[in-house]
This record gives sequence, C-alpha cells and structure tokens, in this order.
Amino acid sequence: MSLTQLSLINQKQTIFIILLIAIAGLLVRLFFYPYNIPVSGDAIDYFPYSIALARGDIFPDGYLINKFGWSVFLSPFFAISGATEMIDFMNIQRMLSVIVSVATIIPLYYFIKNFFRKEVAIIAVSLFIFSPKIIENSLLGISDPLFVFLISCSIMFVFIRDSKYYYLSYISASFAFLVRPEGILILIPLILFFFIKKNFSVKMITKLVAGVISFSLIVLLSNFLLVGDMDNVSLFDTVIFATEFSEQNIVIENKDGTNEIGTISGDKTEFLKNSILKYSMYSGWILLPNLVFFVILSIVIIKKKISVNRIIIFIFLAVLSLTSLFAFGKGIQETRYLFVLIPIYALFSGYSIDYLYRKFRKKAFLLIIFIVISSCYFVDFTIKDVTEEKKFYEDAKILVQFADGINSYEGGGTYVKPAEIYHIWPDLLPYGENRKIASDISKFSTDGYTDLKQFIFDNHDQGLTHIVVYQRNTGDLVDEIFNNESKFPYLEKIYDSESVTDSIRVKIFHINYDEFKKIIII
Repeated sequence: MSLTQLSLINQKQTIFIILLIAIAGLLVRLFFYPYNIPVSGDAIDYFPYSIALARGDIFPDGYLINKFGWSVFLSPFFAISGATEMIDFMNIQRMLSVIVSVATIIPLYYFIKNFFRKEVAIIAVSLFIFSPKIIENSLLGISDPLFVFLISCSIMFVFIRDSKYYYLSYISASFAFLVRPEGILILIPLILFFFIKKNFSVKMITKLVAGVISFSLIVLLSNFLLVGDMDNVSLFDTVIFATEFSEQNIVIENKDGTNEIGTISGDKTEFLKNSILKYSMYSGWILLPNLVFFVILSIVIIKKKISVNRIIIFIFLAVLSLTSLFAFGKGIQETRYLFVLIPIYALFSGYSIDYLYRKFRKKAFLLIIFIVISSCYFVDFTIKDVTEEKKFYEDAKILVQFADGINSYEGGGTYVKPAEIYHIWPDLLPYGENRKIASDISKFSTDGYTDLKQFIFDNHDQGLTHIVVYQRNTGDLVDEIFNNESKFPYLEKIYDSESVTDSIRVKIFHINYDEFKKIIII
C-alpha cells in the first residue's frame, strides 16, 4: 500500500490545508513585523546593491559572484514598486523575505511527502513554517530565507519520484550559490545521490551531466553579465576547511554594529572543539520549542533502522553542516548558519509525527494548533521590542548629524548606517571592504577597558569624538556617565532624550579634548 493510499485526505483538501497553514504563517509574521523600521546588520549591506541595480547601475568592481543573488532578486521589485523613500524600499525588502519564507512550505511539503503520508507531511511543514527562529529570521530582510527556499527546492527535485526533474536540482543549487557561497556544498550530496541510487542508465547520466553543466553555465553567465570578470571570484572562501587555520582572517560583525578582524587559532584541536561544542549547543537552540521534541522522539523511534534514503538525508545534513562547523570554529556565534538544516530536521520529525498520528489520528489538528500557539509565545518572548527599535533608530538619526567616532553600543549602534543613508538619500553610502557599505562614523569597542579615560586616550587619534550612553545598566564602561554627568567635566552633553516618552533614554556627549588634556593622567 502506498503512502498516498494511506492518506485520508484528497488532493483538494491537501491544497486547502496547506494554503491555510501558509496564510497562518504569513499572519504570524505580519503580527511581529517591524513596520517602518529600517533594515540593519547584513541586510543594510545588500540594500545599496539592490537600489543600484533597480536604478540601472552595475555592481562595483570586485563584487563577489557568490553573494549577489539576494540583491538581484530584490532589484526588479524595487524597480517596479514606485517607491521613492528609503524606508519604503526597506519595507519591500523585509516583506519579500517574509513571502519567500512562507513560500518554502511548497518545496518542503513535496520533499517530505516522498517519505510520509500527506497528513504527516502537513504537520512536518508546520513545524518549519512556525519555527521561531525561521519566523524571526524572515523579518530581517536578509538572504537566508531565499537561500533556504532554494536549497529546499534542490532537495525536493532530487527526491521527487519523476526523474525528469533531477537536473532541476542543479539549477536550484546554482541560484542558491549565487545567494550564499555555501550553496556550492549542495553539489556534493546531489552527485552522491546519483551514485548511491546506482541509476547508471544513459538517460540518468545525461541528466547528471546536464545538471552539472546547467549549474556551471548559470554561475558563469551571471558573473559575466553582472560582475564582468572572474578575477575576484572565490568559490570556497567561506565554505571549505582550510589547512592553515593560523593564516586565515575573519571579519566578525558584533551586535553593537562594530566589526572585528580576528585570526583563526592555529590550534586545530581547539578549532574542532569549538566547532562541535557550538554546533551542538546552537542546534538545540534553533529547534526550540517544538522541533527538539519531535527530533529526539524520531531518534528513539527509528533506532538502528537503516535505509538508502536515510543515508542520503544524513549526507545532506552532514554536508550542509560544514559551513556552521567552520564558522563556529572561527569564532562566529550566529545561529543563522544552521537554518538551512531546519527543513531536514522537519523531515526527520516525520518519523515521530507518523507514530503520534497513528495513535491520535482524530486529534491531529490539535497538534498543529499547539505548534502554532507555542511557537508564537516563544517568538514573543525572544523577539526584539519594536518600540525600542524605533527609539534606537531615531536616536541614531540625531547622532549621525554631528558624530565622527563613537563608542560601540548595542541597539542603536546597528542603526548608524541606515541613519546615515536617511540623511543623504537618495544618495547612498560608498562601497567598502568585504562587500559592506562604508560608514562615515567610526565605532570603537569598549571591550577590555576598565577606565574611561584610558579608552578615550587610546582612541583619540583614531577619531573618537562622542560617547553614547543608554539608561540601561549593562555593566558597560560608560554606564556611570548616565547618572553622574558632573564627574566627567570633559564630556559635554549635546542630546538628551528625557522628553521622549519611551522606556529607553539616551544621552550623547561630545568629548572636549581641551578639558580632557587638563585632567588626564596615564
């Protein structure tokens, strides 16, 4: 008996239920949507490229082929939107990220349906679409949702029963690579799938060759049309383990908006230790609150049962984990590198869902309701406060009008670049290194400092001009300034948001170096 025969719902009912889940997923995202708040972090660095393409310009020299997919995707929507204001374009950027995230339910459903009955696949995709981390990530306006969508399409096409779609896996993979460099890794399990399945017919070999050629042509043609040369293309710069860790540098963007350039430790044992430890810890975090239960139960259920498909799925999981293992070993502490694994975890959860479905078939819809409610509660608990974020942005718009260099600070620090663009719009900030736009305002980290005067002294020549202080007591070097302004005669307050009825109050001080020199003793 086939999985289709085992299902109790027909095709029309299936489409209707999936549509309802997709609408619910969209509504949840719209509920948490940060309206009229500019994108920040990595998202702000995609923005100027998208605007440039929408205006008919070209990418700057040296732009890497393996990063422009999200900007290219955004640009036609920018061009036809009719928008004129910066914030309107950024709202479009966020909304497209939301829509793509919700749309991932389609390839994921057809992927999982190859393993389980329709009802199980529906519940499994619900685990994905209502995953708190997936919801939060979809609201940022960054490339991750599109990357996960394309990887899901690639996996779906390779498992779909009709082999005529096999080559489409490589086309999806090529677009995934153009969005994020680690997309090239998907080629490994795609090719291994062919040999493990042992489909060595002339027809299948032709499809394999056609797929590989399609991948290469799309990548090369895209580079030729949008970049112009191959001189600066690095296919493996962030996805393959290096042999000499000690010689590799990494740019890390902190939560406060600052960038750090560090060097990978030469101790390979320590590198691997950090990789495995952080991978295990963050994997548990991204699976909360529901997926972790279903994944663990699935492990218990399947035990030592081995099949060809399970081996292939494990290969996909292992290969797609390489990027996160590498990143964690280098010191990057972001869970987003693991999001591409959530569709596979959703599939794996199918074993436990199938077990529960057979026991509580009539109450299956209650499981979906529980998933939705618990996920929403978790998102509400962890997501950033929209009111606070708006306040951070407004403060940043004031700050950038007169500051040249500031102390790094969480919250508003991430909105410095958007605030700068706001004041020069429709002009854009220039392109800097590492495909990031260059800010005119320097940020100086207070990490490692216990004395404010020492911090100011060390960064004076580098361009430190202002100190930003929030009402929060974070234990930061500058906390004392907020309540004891008189202790710092060399700091001249130029902005105080006390008249603003918000939960957060910010003060901005100009450093009077003439006064500072009178009291400095180092």
